[in-house]
Amino acid sequence: MNPVLATLAAALWLATSTHAADTVAGIGPCGPIARRHEAIELSAIRLRRLGGTPIDRLGLMAYRDGTAQPIPFQVDERKPGSGGLAMEGGREPTTDDRPGVLDPDDLLVFMACDAGERAPGGTPPAAAGREIRIDDPIAGATGWAYVVVADHPPRTDRRYVAYDPAQDRVVAHGYRVGMVQALPADFAIGFDRPLTPNLLDGLRLRAEATLRPGLARWGISERDGSHALVAWHAGPVRVVRRSRHKVGIGMGIELTAGLAHTFFYGEYVYGPGSMRLPISLGTLFSSITAMGGVDMQVPEGWRYVAPGAPSPGFAIDGRMDDAERRFAGHGAWFTLVDDRQAILVAMTMSENLKRTIPLSLTYVDDASRRAPPEVTPGSVPLVGISGRDGQKLQAGRYGFQLHIVGLPDYRPGEERRALQQLARRLTADVTMPADLAVAPAPAR
Repeated sequence: MNPVLATLAAALWLATSTHAADTVAGIGPCGPIARRHEAIELSAIRLRRLGGTPIDRLGLMAYRDGTAQPIPFQVDERKPGSGGLAMEGGREPTTDDRPGVLDPDDLLVFMACDAGERAPGGTPPAAAGREIRIDDPIAGATGWAYVVVADHPPRTDRRYVAYDPAQDRVVAHGYRVGMVQALPADFAIGFDRPLTPNLLDGLRLRAEATLRPGLARWGISERDGSHALVAWHAGPVRVVRRSRHKVGIGMGIELTAGLAHTFFYGEYVYGPGSMRLPISLGTLFSSITAMGGVDMQVPEGWRYVAPGAPSPGFAIDGRMDDAERRFAGHGAWFTLVDDRQAILVAMTMSENLKRTIPLSLTYVDDASRRAPPEVTPGSVPLVGISGRDGQKLQAGRYGFQLHIVGLPDYRPGEERRALQQLARRLTADVTMPADLAVAPAPAR
């Protein structure tokens, strides 16, 4: 691409990204539940006899200072029999058998931060068919939201995320993520200021294994896989992407890693995963290690905070000092800090996986390092999470989750509170007072 076309392409990218950012709202200020990243997800069966209600007759509201206001929500429909979300977009879309109608396994989703106080006198308007109570087990706080069923329910145009399927790009008020062949290729943040330039220089997905009795060793990287977006679903609260991943391990053998789902919220990205092993890996392998991370190019002034790193964290400047060379972080999280905004990256695992796989942190801050594929030479920094002893996994099912949490008003130690919240989720209960009970309207 010649310089003129490159400049024009960059200008168009910036213009469309800025326009998309203007269409989304920031989260907060929070009500009683001060968790900006966490969403409440309720199956319709928990909404107590609202099954069969047309979705366009539903509204959701919360009280602030005694006044009810509509809050953003979405209903994610599920495809019967599969347990998976119905997704209207992509080359492999899936549809509900009764689209537009609330089925028992459909999900009502809204942000906990939007919950308010209880209705004055504990008695919401008659149109409010269900009362949702949300409890924070850490802060001891309680918030409330109210489901409305009406011909013209209260709604808001406020939304926290937007999705451009042509670019495979998610834009929120404080970040932008763009994918190429279903893998992240562009990432920028700006919770309290304009979005940064692209901070991502290259994705790093590496695994090495030795076959018993140690005669053959092979490794795979992000270049050995094929990845494709197959479906997507977008609402005002979250965007959900479904992608398919395959990895070649040599000798014409290709492993299908299956379908992955990524959930994008206003200040939070969540990637759950699971695997089922039909055999114990130790019967075939004497060692298995893996690492997932990103090679970045961040501006001067950023810091790296992680378990074992000295306070206030390592200065990211493209030069490895003695303390950085000695760093051997053991843990499952790290934070990238830019003054008063930060990004927490954390890995959580099922207990059986946590007992078996020790995790450690990868950190390299070297502007002279060359590690293709990358757009710009240098790792400023390379950050990631590594695991070893994969050969010790027994036959069974394992779960893991990747969390990327935005911390827009960062203070030292803020990540500790976020990690506690990830470990102790909010609880929600739904009540249907007899005098507020409404019969579901027939589906149209």
